[in-house]
Amino acid sequence: MIFFPVRQVIANNRSWMIIALIIFSGAAIAFYLTGLSGNPAQGSQPEGNLDQVMEFLYRLIESNPLVSALLVFMNNFLSMAQMLILGCLAGISPLFTLGLNGALVGYLLAVTAGQGGAGLNTILFGLLPHGIFELYAFFLCGALGLKFGYHCVASPLPGMTRLESFRYIWKETISVLPLVVLLLLVAAFVEMFITPRLLHLVIPA
Repeated sequence: MIFFPVRQVIANNRSWMIIALIIFSGAAIAFYLTGLSGNPAQGSQPEGNLDQVMEFLYRLIESNPLVSALLVFMNNFLSMAQMLILGCLAGISPLFTLGLNGALVGYLLAVTAGQGGAGLNTILFGLLPHGIFELYAFFLCGALGLKFGYHCVASPLPGMTRLESFRYIWKETISVLPLVVLLLLVAAFVEMFITPRLLHLVIPA
């Protein structure tokens, strides 16, 4: 059997996905609180950071959306791939990537917290539509990357050697890879074709 059923892989790795979510959420909460203490919600930066985010998103509308979508997809895919490929090095790469992305989201939430309705709309319409697809793929790859690190370094899978563990987890990885690619493609096209137009509707330029 070359591939495992995708549902089986996801079910067998739910605990690792929860761990990935905890790492991401912990970093997000920490940097959200850090961002708040840095006064973004107290008026010291009332427009600057949000304006920069909006300017970037509006520029995406003016550029070629198809090319932009493909570039976003490639960037996200490479990020997921390095978590998986380098996960066997004690899980350092997925741990760092999960934490870094959580920190960026947390700080963005802190920056937009003081912007009232505009900030809330940026989160709801700027992140959530494509984030639903992207984050699921992100946590799935992060989970398998962490699993690589633990079972190839600290403790092999029950009844297996470390090499056998690596082969087994790699088989799980290639089994879910088509799902990851599909989720990232959907996320990239939503981000380029739908998200900017939603933001134009709710946040006038």
